[in-house]
Amino acid sequence: MPRKRTGILVVGVLLAASGLAFLRAEQLKLERSPVTAVHLQRYFSTVCPIRPGTRCPSHSALLRFRLRDAGRVAVAVVAGSGDAIRRLTPAAGTRMPKGAVLLRWDGRTDAGATAADGVYHLRVHLLSLGRTISVPDPIDLDDTAPVLRLTSGPGTLPVRYSTSEPAVVYARARGLGANASAGALFRGRSGQVHFRHTRLAGAEVALTLVAVDRAGNPSAPVPAGTVRVPR
Repeated sequence: MPRKRTGILVVGVLLAASGLAFLRAEQLKLERSPVTAVHLQRYFSTVCPIRPGTRCPSHSALLRFRLRDAGRVAVAVVAGSGDAIRRLTPAAGTRMPKGAVLLRWDGRTDAGATAADGVYHLRVHLLSLGRTISVPDPIDLDDTAPVLRLTSGPGTLPVRYSTSEPAVVYARARGLGANASAGALFRGRSGQVHFRHTRLAGAEVALTLVAVDRAGNPSAPVPAGTVRVPR
């Protein structure tokens, strides 16, 4: 067969194969996903303490989804590289019924070590269907406490601060003098502590700030000095 005709034939086969692959990809897009109603806990910490003035969503990430059909399923947490770092079910899969699936990841690897801070994803391998679903929703493991800095002078108003990462800042006020038995908790917004609707208005208080990040890790307490609460 002449080389020209052979080349045309090869190109034709490649185009046909590409066309079939494209059609299959479009068909998969139109098919209903076998994994639905996905809800993954976005932020969590394996170390955040539970104490007054802080919030700890949990020490493990709650992972929920639904299966359209029963089948043998293998579920794993994967790193950004795509490597499975923790298998939540046996690699050979486990038989799961149709409906809701509830799993937890404690932030540990298959080797038992705590995984590094970072963004992870859930991979659901449907062995019965020969399909793998990589869930795009992130799972953010964060065991690092935020750093809180007082940017205004101690004992001055307004009380201003900055944080090393997105966090909620609380200011605990302890009354002084005649108000020694009183206390209040204020919340910071936009880098400043706001004193609102408090019986301590006009009183002298000692302030201590703490920042709590999205995973529940609290910063070290930061004394903000003594201030007189605005009326």
